[in-house]
Amino acid sequence: MERRHFISIAGGLGIGLLIPGLAYRYMMRGINVGNANVRAYLNDGPQAALRAITPTEDLYVMSSHGEPAVDVKTWSLAINGLVKNPLKFSYGVMRALPAYETTLTLECISNAVGGRLIGNANWKGTLLKPLVERAGILPEAKYAVFYAAEGYTTGHPVERFADPANFLAYEMNGEPLTKQHGFPLRVLMPGRYGMKMPKWLTRIEFVNKEYLGFWEWQGWSNIGDRQTRAVVDDPRDQGKISGDTFVVTGYALADVSGASKVELSTDGGDHWEEVEIFSNPQPSQVWAFWKYVWKNPRKGKHTLQVRATDGRGKVQTSTERGEWPDGATGYHTIEVTVG
Repeated sequence: MERRHFISIAGGLGIGLLIPGLAYRYMMRGINVGNANVRAYLNDGPQAALRAITPTEDLYVMSSHGEPAVDVKTWSLAINGLVKNPLKFSYGVMRALPAYETTLTLECISNAVGGRLIGNANWKGTLLKPLVERAGILPEAKYAVFYAAEGYTTGHPVERFADPANFLAYEMNGEPLTKQHGFPLRVLMPGRYGMKMPKWLTRIEFVNKEYLGFWEWQGWSNIGDRQTRAVVDDPRDQGKISGDTFVVTGYALADVSGASKVELSTDGGDHWEEVEIFSNPQPSQVWAFWKYVWKNPRKGKHTLQVRATDGRGKVQTSTERGEWPDGATGYHTIEVTVG
């Protein structure tokens, strides 16, 4: 069963289900508030995308094995395996490390094109790279395995640990992480899907071969790079608009290269026009906000499509594909009526 199908069942029934051969519980929350509401930030200028913060209680929640109640008094984070100096940090020591604060947009790999399993939050923690450098990765190490308190695992090639933007978070939106969002510690890596960034983190083990984690063993991507995409945030699908001009708004995001350009078509893809990205403060970390002033649209029905280009100059694919196994692709398409 595809994960998106399971989501719809679990969300509708409000219970955990047992899937033969997997025996896991899947939870979600906050799917009705994942949009950015870009129009509300049109007057905020270059910092708009940083100000569109999703309330903690509204950010989507996923877990493969349920939500563990971690005892912070006995919890620790270990960095071990193929390293010169194995390390262990208590919660108090972790919070005493040099602090790092940033804004980061988080998206689930199960998010549909234009879907709502996405949100933006302010995070506080400490950078990961200095800790890994203290541990000293041995030359034979090829992969790192992340372990979570509830049993979840996933892996990354060691090259990713050179990214100075990776960090360990213990606060979200000015408060300690909630149980649902990974208390006491979660890892965050810009440009990756949420499945590659475990909550309730307990250990980082460096190993000498590729590692397949919980979802990866079921066929999901072991790369986990976010797909490049743009989304029309306003108007909504099947919406009705009027007037001589109308401002179309939306957001775009990509992998670590960020989104560099957005184009909009108002005729179903026959013609494309570059729009204005008015807020793109941290291209690899935060959604970019864009707007398009649609002048004198003819009355009647229109098909709007939008596409983004990443920081390497690669235009997102038009091929429509579901979330499994690498994340959904295709142009976000809506129908509107001009009255």
